[in-house]
Amino acid sequence: MFKTARCLCVATCGARKIWSIDPDAPDYVPAKDAYVGSLSKKTIEYAKTFHPGSYVILSAKYGFLLPDEKISDYDAYCNKNPIITIPELKKQTTEKMVNDTVLKEYDKVVVIGSSCYCNWVKEVFGEDKVECPVAGLPIGKMLQRLKEAITSRKPLVLC
Repeated sequence: MFKTARCLCVATCGARKIWSIDPDAPDYVPAKDAYVGSLSKKTIEYAKTFHPGSYVILSAKYGFLLPDEKISDYDAYCNKNPIITIPELKKQTTEKMVNDTVLKEYDKVVVIGSSCYCNWVKEVFGEDKVECPVAGLPIGKMLQRLKEAITSRKPLVLC
């Protein structure tokens, strides 16, 4: 029997990865260090700030990644040629654990990313469990809201 946790944060991947700026980067790096685009970095910073120990990074190739899970370079996007499927994501929620809790047991899931990732997570966890405070905003507005939340230490969603 798994214990029920309150809130899981889902940071999102991005197109720019460490290999595009550092040709000497190892073939495999931890997910939390792989994504170097401004939005991905900011979503991970938000997750680390407000949900340390209870966040994952959603990848269009690998699905739900633990921050220290090692990944290699890839070319897949949520809205263009994703490799991961919804059935695979659902399976991951029954197998992967964060903070000693299987993902599907979290009460609330906060997605820090675009509408595409938000829709995936809603399909996987159910709309009633998922909040997407920056989905639908232009990237500049997303970055601004995330920066303001981090600077003020006021989360976008209370958990």
